[in-house]
Amino acid sequence: MGFLGALLKALIFGALFLGAVLLLPGLPPNTTFPFKEYDIKPPRELKGVLKPNFHLNGARQLWKDRIFGPECLLAVEDKIFTGIHSGEVLQLNSEKNIQPFTKIGQPCDYIFDDELCGYPVGLALDTQGNNLIVADSYYGIWQVNLITKEKTRLVSAEQILPGKSVNRRARLFNSLAVSRKGDIYWTDSLSDDFVLAPFANPSGRLFRYDREKQTNEVLLDELAFANGLALSPSEDFIILAETTAMRLTKYHLKGPRAGQSEVFVDGLPGWPDNLTADNEGIWIPLGVASDSENPNLFATLAPYPRIRSFLARLVGLLQLPFRVSNQIYPNNIGARLFHSFNEMASSNAPNRSTVVRVDWNGNIVRSLHGFDRSASGLSHVLEIKGHLYLGSPFNQHIAKVKLPKDVVKSVKGAEAREDQLI
Repeated sequence: MGFLGALLKALIFGALFLGAVLLLPGLPPNTTFPFKEYDIKPPRELKGVLKPNFHLNGARQLWKDRIFGPECLLAVEDKIFTGIHSGEVLQLNSEKNIQPFTKIGQPCDYIFDDELCGYPVGLALDTQGNNLIVADSYYGIWQVNLITKEKTRLVSAEQILPGKSVNRRARLFNSLAVSRKGDIYWTDSLSDDFVLAPFANPSGRLFRYDREKQTNEVLLDELAFANGLALSPSEDFIILAETTAMRLTKYHLKGPRAGQSEVFVDGLPGWPDNLTADNEGIWIPLGVASDSENPNLFATLAPYPRIRSFLARLVGLLQLPFRVSNQIYPNNIGARLFHSFNEMASSNAPNRSTVVRVDWNGNIVRSLHGFDRSASGLSHVLEIKGHLYLGSPFNQHIAKVKLPKDVVKSVKGAEAREDQLI
């Protein structure tokens, strides 16, 4: 009887707790948009142009254990620029030569405490001067002179920015694209806590920053983790990666459909990240594989707002003690736990690594795959003279693979000297 009584009490307590999480008003978290049903198209089958191959196997790992989380890559003359955990932008001149270029964020003891250290995840060359444009996830958008290294903040993390229905701060600055006129297109990935991303409704935004007026205009809202950007060669439209929806979205900038958007490519067999454009098309890394054997958690939960609301509340309650302790005594315990979770998730991610090539009509024309994890967790593809350099927020190196001979060398005017980028 004693055991049964204790079991009954435990069941009652569990039911009351679950009921409170589901029904009590005012419990964390407060999300930007109400929970409602939405849909994500399932990934395409791995056949035809997406048929698995082994082109990414055996990748060389450059600058190994010397760079931490090279999320984005940018070739400038004979150098590669990359942003890393710690808030630094590095200049890589050769496999042996690493030079600090600039630092965004605050001094910190634990380099994976991104909210304090900063984390530059978007890089682009300016078209209006000899500048590097930097998007730091937590510190906004900056202009850095390539010669003097003078920094100018263009968009602050403290600004209240427009939304289609809700004005709010940017929560996670991400990718950049600079037009010939000098306007900066940029993405805010989401407006809710990062750990709530699988549960909250999509809340990412696409902005255009007007350099002359120094104002931000919201072009799209309620995006599923707004990420990489690619301006078309004539700049009449821009392509945006919606990572967790496994799709690319096209936004018209000019012509009779200016201001309208449409799906450009959907059903990608993984999560698209940064986009690298050239005259013939776009390189797209798929950071996490998704297929019939590896379902997309976001797609699985999307049709069930009540379940997502419950899980979000549960996560919010679990976070509460860490938030309170950090307010009383600032610490990086939360950052350490988050980094440990990321490492665990990365090590247990599907073995398939994939890069796809899309033309400007939205056709997938080529895919490269790997299964030995020598190139994994991919976030950026940089093509330089017949090789791909592959960035990742999880790795401590940049992977390098040789393109198959039948792949068209698509980047024109890539002046980086491969003998210095080995």
